[in-house]
Amino acid sequence: MNDDSLVSLGMGLEELLKALLKTSFPKGDLKRDMFAMHNSLVGRSKIIKKTENVNTMCGSCIMRVRGNLFKYYHHEYEPKFDSLFFQDKYVLDKHPVYGIKKK
Repeated sequence: MNDDSLVSLGMGLEELLKALLKTSFPKGDLKRDMFAMHNSLVGRSKIIKKTENVNTMCGSCIMRVRGNLFKYYHHEYEPKFDSLFFQDKYVLDKHPVYGIKKK
């Protein structure tokens, strides 16, 4: 699966993941784009099984969506982006930890 098969959103997966790595808790447009990307993958991903409500105020739900996107990228998305690197560790619920490569 590549970006051509994803729903046309405000930002692509690479830009979204980089923006999520730069903030500890997504809000506003970033949160909206994150939920739109997540919900567009329902039915096409083994990891993302159900749609989530973008209007939720639940911090756990927001972080679950964020984690699911990183799990999807780590386990299912090809090709991998040169701008991101896996830090060889996992956190709660086997969420992979990524970083942004410096130029």
